[in-house]
Amino acid sequence: MLKVSTRTDMIEYLLIVSGVLIFGLQHSGISALRIKNYIIDRWGKEGYARLFNTTSIVGIMVPFIAMNYWNWLYFVIEPGLIQPLLFSSGVVLIAIGLVVTMMASRVISVSTVADMRTDREADLVTSGIYSRTRHPLYLATILLLLGLAALYPFDRVIVFSIALCVYVIIGAYLEERKLIIHYGQKYLEYRKQAGFMLPRIRSPQT
Repeated sequence: MLKVSTRTDMIEYLLIVSGVLIFGLQHSGISALRIKNYIIDRWGKEGYARLFNTTSIVGIMVPFIAMNYWNWLYFVIEPGLIQPLLFSSGVVLIAIGLVVTMMASRVISVSTVADMRTDREADLVTSGIYSRTRHPLYLATILLLLGLAALYPFDRVIVFSIALCVYVIIGAYLEERKLIIHYGQKYLEYRKQAGFMLPRIRSPQT
């Protein structure tokens, strides 16, 4: 759990948050429409998808390594540290996050996102889980991060998870702005039917 921080702890937390910031700049930068369209024009959708995936993996490794937490099997090596309620909650959150990810992946892929161009309009995905939530992959990421923090309730992991959750929320709002620019009124109407991240159980009456 988070404890009274020493100067060394604060430096480590700052490194973790800085790593998340670097990842956020990379992730948001390569997703910007101007940069995205430039990459697609030169290397196509598949090239963009490969570049996006590669840089995202490399980018997330920066804060992950900065976290400097390697006791991932503590529940096997030191079972006395297990906090049953937190541990079970973490497992449940991670399981739900993975299910949401799979449900979203059945409907949309990175290549589909890569096809969002200014010179032609790809279909706006509103089926499946997207009929209830506009950003299920962002929701899944937050669930996974919260699950990680509950499963490993230690200071560095908690700082890492909170910092990345903050970026995920910011990233979702940035994505929302791009989608409004691209789809216009069609997307504004869709926003009335599906929740931002939390699924809308019932669509509003029209």
